[in-house]
Amino acid sequence: MSNQNMNFVIGEELRDRLVQDISNLQKENAGLKQNIRNNSNDIESQKDAFFLELLEVIDTLDNLTTSLENSLEALPESHQRLPRAIGSIQRKLLMTLQKRDVCPIVIPEQEAVDVNLCRIIESENRDDLPERSLVKILKTGYMNGDKVLRSAEVIVTKSTNLNDEV
Repeated sequence: MSNQNMNFVIGEELRDRLVQDISNLQKENAGLKQNIRNNSNDIESQKDAFFLELLEVIDTLDNLTTSLENSLEALPESHQRLPRAIGSIQRKLLMTLQKRDVCPIVIPEQEAVDVNLCRIIESENRDDLPERSLVKILKTGYMNGDKVLRSAEVIVTKSTNLNDEV
């Protein structure tokens, strides 16, 4: 007799206990899946917070480099290489972030800035460029994959021509 043709009969009590065990396992499985989702979200939030902290360090280095470059002639000769050295550290930090899919937001010139990627801080009256075109980036924005990690802070154009507002 083949094993495939055999039918097994189990008692009602054993069947009820098996159904209950399966139900408990399914509930436990759903709970574990929810815990995994929660943990993944927590890890992602912590990672983003860490990236933002590193971006603040990069901003500080950028400000320091700019300040030193503007007063380079006032520095002693032994300190005049500081801007390059600081810039090197800044580039290494940026490369480390890029390896983890954190990249600067690229804002096209001569096009209206994307308000999903940029925070408009100020507008300048200009008729030589299209409305809401980039004038200056005050703070570089960054993406982590497809997600905006930090919006760029920008100055954009605003038209002085009254016909444009109609």
